[in-house]
Amino acid sequence: MDETLVPAYRVPIRGSQERKIQYLADAVALLADRLGRLQQAYSHWKQFEPSAYFDLQPCQAGPLVRTERLGATLDVTLHADLLSPAFRTAERYWAREFCPAYHAASDKQDDPYTVHFFRRALPAMQRRMQQAREEISAAGELLYQRGDLTFLSTASAPDERERHIQRFPPSEEDIALVFLEIPTLTLSRSFDLMEMES
Repeated sequence: MDETLVPAYRVPIRGSQERKIQYLADAVALLADRLGRLQQAYSHWKQFEPSAYFDLQPCQAGPLVRTERLGATLDVTLHADLLSPAFRTAERYWAREFCPAYHAASDKQDDPYTVHFFRRALPAMQRRMQQAREEISAAGELLYQRGDLTFLSTASAPDERERHIQRFPPSEEDIALVFLEIPTLTLSRSFDLMEMES
């Protein structure tokens, strides 16, 4: 996905971690700014196109932008974590390596697939997830330190966590606690369509 992003959203895969975090924070700040200005821009669209408004390819807008119209309200959510190279690396590893290894493993400890899962796939997934957490957390912290008001007003970590945590079964308290500690750069805002279209 990164290769086709416009330069403003590209975060380098190589280089110093500080540079990556700076680029990621700048990209998220730009998305937050565009989300903040949507109220004034919306009325100029005959039919709102998130990909064009946020300067994304349609194939990128699908995973990055979610719009939902509920009566006279437009909810817009931007999954900005997808701009993080470490997050995308973890996501790719999860899909290509971790899930197949998980499904191949059995409850027999000496099974070669089970051994592979616990010795290789699981630790590798944990390392990638930790790198993603650190990168996302550092970018979020940088945005907070800057006092980026647009980011602060659109950051939706508490709302996102609250919405998802309600889906966990009551018996899964340990998973819920881990989930609450996962950093996110998700942005969201609700708009009154009556105000936007006037």
